[in-house]
Amino acid sequence: KRDWRQHTARVRQLPPDYRIVMEEIEKFMWNFAADGSMVATLDGILDLMEEGATTGRPVLEVTGEDVAGFAQNVLAETQAKTWTGKKADQLNARIHAKLDQAQS
Repeated sequence: KRDWRQHTARVRQLPPDYRIVMEEIEKFMWNFAADGSMVATLDGILDLMEEGATTGRPVLEVTGEDVAGFAQNVLAETQAKTWTGKKADQLNARIHAKLDQAQS
């Protein structure tokens, strides 16, 4: 809880346009949280947002016009590091190995 409170305090310090985008990304990403690492993932995005705001870049220049695509890419990277992602990788590896054996 402490980490989340610190995170939300940082979000409140963002300029309004950055805060809007960050809060919407958070809402989207919490739908797919596989474990407690989501706060760390969101902190990583927040680091990018803070850097962009500090340098005066438009928020959509930081995320790209497709904010959902940006969030999905981050999720894909994050899930690859989770237990669920590892199990998905194992499933794919087993299927490919079995298909290769069947074709031999």
